[in-house]
Amino acid sequence: MFLIDTLRIALLSSLLPLFLFCAAIETFYGVMEVEEPVLLELIESPAFQRLRHVRQYGVSYYTTHREEYTRYAHSLGVFAVLRSQGASLKEQIAGLLHDVSHTVFSHVGDWLFEVENQSDDYQSRVHKSFLEHYGLGEILERHGFTIDEVLPLGELFPALEQSLPNLCADRIDYNIQGAYHRGSITQEEALQLFEDLQFVDGLWVVTQKELWARVVRYSLMMSQECWGGPTNFLSSRWLADAMKRGLELGLLSLEEIHFGTDQKVWDKLMESEDGFIQERLQRVLHVTELYQLTDPVHADMVVVSKCRGFNPLVVEGDHLVRLLSTDPELEAEYARVRAKSASGWPLHLLLEGGGVDVSDRI
Repeated sequence: MFLIDTLRIALLSSLLPLFLFCAAIETFYGVMEVEEPVLLELIESPAFQRLRHVRQYGVSYYTTHREEYTRYAHSLGVFAVLRSQGASLKEQIAGLLHDVSHTVFSHVGDWLFEVENQSDDYQSRVHKSFLEHYGLGEILERHGFTIDEVLPLGELFPALEQSLPNLCADRIDYNIQGAYHRGSITQEEALQLFEDLQFVDGLWVVTQKELWARVVRYSLMMSQECWGGPTNFLSSRWLADAMKRGLELGLLSLEEIHFGTDQKVWDKLMESEDGFIQERLQRVLHVTELYQLTDPVHADMVVVSKCRGFNPLVVEGDHLVRLLSTDPELEAEYARVRAKSASGWPLHLLLEGGGVDVSDRI
């Protein structure tokens, strides 16, 4: 009897890790049963859990877009999109971690470190060093992976990253979840879009033209009102100014910028008694009142941005076509927004004294 009990205990002990490394991961698109230890450990890591408190739209949360949509929800959404199509484990890891290196306030880091409107954003530039510094490389190594194997590069992982106007897992999720949070689609419609996705021969293709057209319209709207356009440009620049001042004063540290959370850094800045910081934060909070569109001749600046509108491939019969080729009205709107983003918005700034002092040029 003792021998049988001993064998039973040994058997249960050997099975215990299998139970520990199996979990139901809740994503926007539903529950994913995950048993790969590397994925579970990465999801539970402090670096990934931090993304619960980094908002997808950065400074826009404090100005025009109050959606409770976080980099955590987005990253799990990208992971779900990839997993649903049978992407390799490496690509799932790359997708899960692709945004983990964002600074507080997401793309405000581009302005803070002066790489705005360049081909590589700041978080992409520091992604590898972030994984190394904050323990994610050690987790990967424990499970037989290297950081270089899971960098989110399009040439390595075409399901995760592709150039516009194509769909990719990253673009798919931030448009579907974003459109849902903005009220452009319902959750039921979001799930229909998710289920409509197919990754075939290295390309994402869809079939539900009307639903996807609504998401394309959402992407064009956001290109002007949130991701691009004057409001995001000015508020990002002004918040970056306040953060730089906070770094100079020792109020903030680079550690807090890279590994902190939005609200804690925002609260520190708001509680500061420094006049420059407070003046910049008031600009952020009242940004829509502090500029006017004008003609280029009288502009204090022209804000140029990237249009993030997409044009998915749609199955029609036995061949693929671009969605916009089937909808002339949407195609015209797409062309208009692209042209406007490229030519820019001429602005007159309504700051004290009128216009902008050269010492305060942004």
